[in-house]
This record gives sequence, C-alpha cells and structure tokens, in this order.
Amino acid sequence: MSDEDVEATLVEVSRLRAQAEALELRLVAEADRRHAGERAGATDTASWWAHRTRQERRVAKGRARLAESLERHEPTSAALVEGAISVDHARVITTCVDRLPEDLEDPTVPARAEQHLLSEAQHLDPKTLAVLAKHVLTVVAPEIGEARDARALEREEREARANAWLTMCPDGKGSVRGKFSIPELHGAMLHKMLLAFAAPKHQATTKDPDAEAAEQVERRPSPERMGDAFCELLERLPTDQLPKLGGLNATVVVTIDVDSLMDGLAPGVLDDGGVISAATARRLACEAGLIPAVLGSRSELLDLGRRTRLFSGAQRRGLNLTQPTCTAEGCDWPAHLCHAHHDQPWSSGGTTDLANARNLCPRHHTRIHDPAYETTHLPGGRVAFHRRT
Repeated sequence: MSDEDVEATLVEVSRLRAQAEALELRLVAEADRRHAGERAGATDTASWWAHRTRQERRVAKGRARLAESLERHEPTSAALVEGAISVDHARVITTCVDRLPEDLEDPTVPARAEQHLLSEAQHLDPKTLAVLAKHVLTVVAPEIGEARDARALEREEREARANAWLTMCPDGKGSVRGKFSIPELHGAMLHKMLLAFAAPKHQATTKDPDAEAAEQVERRPSPERMGDAFCELLERLPTDQLPKLGGLNATVVVTIDVDSLMDGLAPGVLDDGGVISAATARRLACEAGLIPAVLGSRSELLDLGRRTRLFSGAQRRGLNLTQPTCTAEGCDWPAHLCHAHHDQPWSSGGTTDLANARNLCPRHHTRIHDPAYETTHLPGGRVAFHRRT
C-alpha cells in the first residue's frame, strides 16, 4: 500500500468503527426494550451485557445510557450511523442538550443547539466540543443564553468548591501517593505555581560538571518535573502565613541528634513517626527554623529553644545583590529561587551573616549536603562538586 492508501484506509476504518458502535448502541437500546437483563435474572440490561461481553460494568452502563439518549436525539444518532461523528462526540452532544433548561420559552432551542454542536463536531475533537457546549445557549439564543450561562457557571463553581477533596496515603517505600479534585481556578493557580519552579531550563545547565545527571534532568518527562516543583513549593510555603494548628504554626518537627545534624548518619525522626536521612535534615536546616530540643537520659523533654539562625529578609536582599545567581559552578538559577546556605554550618558554630552565606539552587543545595559529593571552593566565590570515588 502507498502512503496515501494507508492514510485513506485509516480514516475509513475510523469511520467504520463509529458506524459499528452506532449499531451496537441501537442493539443495546432494543435489548433493553425487550428486557434482556430481566429475562437473564440480571439487575438490568447493562449488567447482563457487561457480564456476557466481559466489559467493566461502569463502562457498559455508560454506553447503555448513551443508547437511551440517542433515541431522543435522531440527528445525532443519524450522524453517528453515517460515521460523521464519533461516540465521544455523540456523548458530548446528547449530554449538553439533555441538560438544557426545561423552562425555555422557545421550544426550538434544543434542536438548534443540537444542530449547532453537530456542525462544530465536524472540525472539533470531543474535548474542545465539550468546552463549546458549555456556552451553546449564548450562541443559539443570545437573548437568554448569556444570563443563563453566567448562572450555570456560578453554580458549577459553587459545586466544584463544595465537592473538592484530597486523599493521601503512604506507599511504605518512602513516598506518599494521593489524588485530589479542586475547582478549575485553583487548579490553574497550582499549575502556574508549579511551572514557576519547573520551567527554568537552568535546572539542567550544560555547564554542570555532572553532565550525565544534567542530561537526565533535562530529559525527564513533565510529570516528574512537576513532582519536583510540588515538593519545592511545599518546602517554601511560609508557615507564618498558614492557619494555626494546635496553637502552633503548621510546621513539621524533625528530631535529630546534634552529632548527626553536624556530620553523622543517624536519621531524623518526623513528628508523625516518619524518618528522613541526616543529609536531608542538614539541607532543610539551612532554610527552616531550628528548634533545639534538649532531652534527658530517658528522652523526656527538658528544654525547647526558639528559632535562632535564619537569615533575615534584609540579609537575603543583600545576599541577592552580591550573589545574583546560584554560586555552584555553571549554574545560573536566579537568586530569588535559591536557598541561603551557611558555608560553615550553623550547627557547628557558623554565624548567620553575609560573610558565611551563599546562594544555592535547590538542586545544588541538596548536593552540598550529599555525602556522595565532595565540595571544592573556587576563586571568585563559586563552588564545584565532584562525586567521591
């Protein structure tokens, strides 16, 4: 077959598939009229159909609902039979028309809306058509559609906010998996925040001494970059702007032995029982406020100090003027996205002043605390990293 024949055949097969699915849906509707499920002792025809054809029951019920709806929408059904639209197009159209208000003064509005969507379906994919369908009244009946669409949008936003949810569950392997459903506005806000952390190409600068690692960062798929950005966003949330939790700022408490905080290996323990490596605790200590907890021989709490070692806002501004980018060799991550790191660790007597401070991007800040790398101070104030052999 020639290239043109392959392309033409593919388009024709897609049209034939739509026609076959149209026939299937008509048979489902006919089987339901004949009570096929009842005769077989099933709950309904969709359940019987799912069992006999080994479909998911959810999928079979959705197709049965579409089959029933198509019987009320002859133009859409006919277009599907001809292969002019897909099943997904048909579902968008019938759902939209079925949801139109029942108190419309002009009885021709539903038919005109259906015809308009059928016309648009000829050159739009189902997802884009669904967006258009939300405002179909404004197109076919502008005298009433704009006000009704505005009310419908407000109702949709209220329902989305009321029905927002989030679940989180540890997987037992050092990660937490979750799902959420939030309104489109808040989804857009979260997306923009994550892009602010994920978008800069200097995450994988070609001048990085570890070229192989840089190449891997650059080539990672977008979901991984967004996952890293989400972690960075959570680490940067200002706790003093969050609601109080138990009378305190919503702060995660890490308990770690002072020797491990300085250069040891024993892990830190989170207040929920989880553990983090000593290297991660040292990295976080450069940005988070330290609350020293003095424990007795039986681990009873003797004294709980207060935060004493954060760089002030004025210091950070001064540091950003003298160090406008990350100070790692070859990195140009901007200062306002960097962490302020103590060259001499605060835990071992280092002072919180500009002479002991350097800007490091999140990636290189992690590396400077990673025992697998050796840090070399270069002329001009830069640092270089080399993997230990």
